[in-house]
Amino acid sequence: MRRILLLSLIAAAACGSSSGELEVDWTFDGVSCADAQVAFIQIDIANEVLSPNQFSCQEASLGANLGVYYAGDYHLTVTGLDANGSVTHQVTQTLRVVGGKKNSFAVDVPRVAETTGSASMTWTFDGKTCAAANVNNVTILVDPDANGSGGVNAGTVPCNAFGTDGASVENLTPGNHTFAILGLRTLSDGDHLVYRTHHPAAPSLIVIGAITDVFVSAESPP
Repeated sequence: MRRILLLSLIAAAACGSSSGELEVDWTFDGVSCADAQVAFIQIDIANEVLSPNQFSCQEASLGANLGVYYAGDYHLTVTGLDANGSVTHQVTQTLRVVGGKKNSFAVDVPRVAETTGSASMTWTFDGKTCAAANVNNVTILVDPDANGSGGVNAGTVPCNAFGTDGASVENLTPGNHTFAILGLRTLSDGDHLVYRTHHPAAPSLIVIGAITDVFVSAESPP
């Protein structure tokens, strides 16, 4: 499906033999946006304002008719984003519009090189599961101090997500990282700390584009 975009007034006003229609068809690493797990597609043309310039894979899976432009060269950027809005594919190309005709271009958008890795975490609380320890939520700390406090708060998640006592931490820079957790019990007045990591385990090596398994334990706080 193709979706016609609204262009800047200058481009939309172009007419006659001095202007031409511009249509772009796209693939992502040689496959469709759906197969490439591209949820959203963003189109940008230098010095032009496209409104809207972003739409879903379902709305424009094959490409888009971008309207009418004056004859000349245009710098087009096609960006593919995943369901979380992160850029996964991107390319910039110069397209030449010839007046008095329909200008059709096929653009293959390559995958952006990955620069981060991720951790697949599992945890226990004094050796017990989430259910046995009555822990509802867990706050994840990345690179904490030696006593398990501080560091970067990577968010709070359900203790048992998707049937597993653990969670994933995305977008970690490559290299060695340590991890700690806070085990929280939900009561009528909110979450209460009932377990925490006192001594983070040895650093785990995070590799670009890879998932590193990480085990973290927490104990009853003194």
